[in-house]
Amino acid sequence: MIIHMAEGATIDQVERVINRISQDYGLRCETIVSSTTVIGVKGVASIVDEGRITELPGVDRVIRITEKYKDAARSFHNEDTIIHVGGRVPVGGGNLTFFGGPCAIENEQQAIDSARLAKAAGVDILRAFPDKSRTSPYDYRGLDLTRGLEIATAMKADTGLPIVGELIDLRHLDAFLDAGMDVIQIGARSAQYSPLLEELSKIDRPVVLKHGFGNDMNEWLAAAAYVMSGIDRERRTVSEGNKNVILCYRGIKSFESETRFSADISMIPLVRSKSHLPLIADPSHSSGDKKLVERVTYGFVAAGAHGIEFDIHSNPAEALCDGKQAVTHEAERIIRSARQIHAMLSGIGMETGSSVAVAAK
Repeated sequence: MIIHMAEGATIDQVERVINRISQDYGLRCETIVSSTTVIGVKGVASIVDEGRITELPGVDRVIRITEKYKDAARSFHNEDTIIHVGGRVPVGGGNLTFFGGPCAIENEQQAIDSARLAKAAGVDILRAFPDKSRTSPYDYRGLDLTRGLEIATAMKADTGLPIVGELIDLRHLDAFLDAGMDVIQIGARSAQYSPLLEELSKIDRPVVLKHGFGNDMNEWLAAAAYVMSGIDRERRTVSEGNKNVILCYRGIKSFESETRFSADISMIPLVRSKSHLPLIADPSHSSGDKKLVERVTYGFVAAGAHGIEFDIHSNPAEALCDGKQAVTHEAERIIRSARQIHAMLSGIGMETGSSVAVAAK
């Protein structure tokens, strides 16, 4: 439920509405102030008597939200959200941000070489994945966690870039945080694992949520809402939640066998019209072939993606994981050209409302 206050509504009138919602219905409110004040009601708002709220002084109108991803919905939060990774790298709004690095940490030399290559290419946030969730148990799935995190920390120290790591086991969350992981990524296989998403609602780090193999848009955004809402599984309490969610599109499994996944380019402007969250895209996992990565990157950027996450490896021919889709020195050209496309198209509106940023810290 969204409560729009009338223009000129006083602070006391806003407080009275919030107190009524809290005392009568036991629900929490989030206040958004722009030209007017908007109050978002969190939890099961169907119990609220709309008429009683509408009659309160200063209330303009009450709107019930039908989306099952309220916290992630643009109807709940019209302005684009910008998330600052590591306190300094903006993702979202008018920014174009690049995430890059090896698909998995194999050894220290490979990891450092790939990290330096990614930084030289112009990457803003470095992929440093100690673990990898793989289809087959015989595929390379990463190093021992302790050693993997040590190397990830070394990659961060060597390049000075913030790092993102994929979390596949809830038991490892504290270790990731203690190691200084700036962003926690949830892969496609875990995209709807609600216990994991609920735990991420309690942390203060940004979360990259990948698009699940078979998820439609509503399911994907509902998964984001798990992280953002702070509602526990019994629906008995509501915390602040973690508003620092970055969506990452990579397509779905379909009948096409020549590409790794089928990526619908129209999903980029569609998701941006439905959600205020930053949206990046992954041309490496969607195409599965480095020969396709460059053109797919440009397509995602032209469609309005806020950023790109792709595989950069110092020696793809010897890679233990996904070498076929990893780029090397051409990453610099891809990033440079993508930024030119972004600058050229930056004046084209996305029909998503205001682009004024709300910084999520």
